[in-house]
Amino acid sequence: MRSPESRFMDVLRRFDGRLLAADEHPHVEEGEWGHDKVVLLEFPDTAAFRLWADSTDYQDIAIDRKAGSHGPVLLVRGVGN
Repeated sequence: MRSPESRFMDVLRRFDGRLLAADEHPHVEEGEWGHDKVVLLEFPDTAAFRLWADSTDYQDIAIDRKAGSHGPVLLVRGVGN
């Protein structure tokens, strides 16, 4: 049986996404951060993100993520986009 991380990466790549960072204990330099983990993903554009986020493959994986964590999901435009 494949690990959830392996399944996640396969689905992410299928939708042209990239994992840029994943840190379970980010260090807060300034201000306050009320969460334990940061995951930063990159997609070519909003349409690619939506296809991934709405896909059945991702939704199947997201059930476990949603059950085991809470926090916001932000969609941020990159510099130059």
